Amino acid sequence: MGLVRVAVIGVGFWGKNHARVYSEVEDAELVAVCDIDAERARLIAKRYGCRAYTDFREMLRAEKPEAVSICTPTTTHYEVASEVLSMGVHALTEKPLCSTVEEAERLRDLASSMGVKLMPGHIERFNPAVDRVKRLVVDGVLGKVILVAARRVSRWPERVGDVGVVKDSAIHDVDVMRNLVGEVECVYAETGSLRHRFEDYVEAILHFKTGVTGFIEANWLTPRKVRRLTITGSEAMATLDYLTQELSIEDSEKVLRPISRWEEPLKRELVHFVRAVLGREPLRLTAEDGVKALKVCEAILESGRRGEKVYLEG
Repeated sequence: MGLVRVAVIGVGFWGKNHARVYSEVEDAELVAVCDIDAERARLIAKRYGCRAYTDFREMLRAEKPEAVSICTPTTTHYEVASEVLSMGVHALTEKPLCSTVEEAERLRDLASSMGVKLMPGHIERFNPAVDRVKRLVVDGVLGKVILVAARRVSRWPERVGDVGVVKDSAIHDVDVMRNLVGEVECVYAETGSLRHRFEDYVEAILHFKTGVTGFIEANWLTPRKVRRLTITGSEAMATLDYLTQELSIEDSEKVLRPISRWEEPLKRELVHFVRAVLGREPLRLTAEDGVKALKVCEAILESGRRGEKVYLEG
């Protein structure tokens, strides 16, 4: 296989960035974009020199892409991805993988039966600062990890309309924490809605099977955008800023702030996806990761409704 023929379904707020990045990836050829807004699709297609569609099924039949990004509203992910996978096309589906765990499991099984790749778009996995923290944890630089705490707050992003802050925002940190310290055993959460149809704030405590405690604060109510993760170990503490990709490592004697080059996480993500489609790399994120992140999010929401600790099955 030479260039991977790729297309983007949904080129609104975030999907247009997928189109931009694919147009820059040397192993990919952006052949088409699709959006129910015909003018939007036309403008993005003109910008990146590809063809525009308003019907993704027509696009799949006409262009025969080998891989697509699905950047449509969450409630449409199952319908769109099902048809994409059934046609033998590899798919990167933006987070959350689906609206529900049951839908996500069906997509996972469909991808497996069709022999195609299905990757959830958990972009923070491709943040280089997260990679550096992962190395610190694996190499034991921090000692025994005790606590992982995330703060992800900002005003409500108008692009979101069909899920709340847990599945849209907190899911990023759920996935990063799973990657760093393992699987979640149980959760306790407080959730609520002050200004929106779905929950717009959450405070969640996650107990991991490894004995680590996680804490996630996420809301769409805070004036200033904050994206921060702190890992506390027996020997040192590391803090990263997801936005600036700055990392600090502090122990009893010193504070280190390594200098590193900023890299666009989305470009790292899509380059990896294309390489995985080409068979050059194994997927760093699988459909099972998307399912597990959704299970934790649904447990958080259930805990918020019931006001008690919720255990995850398995």
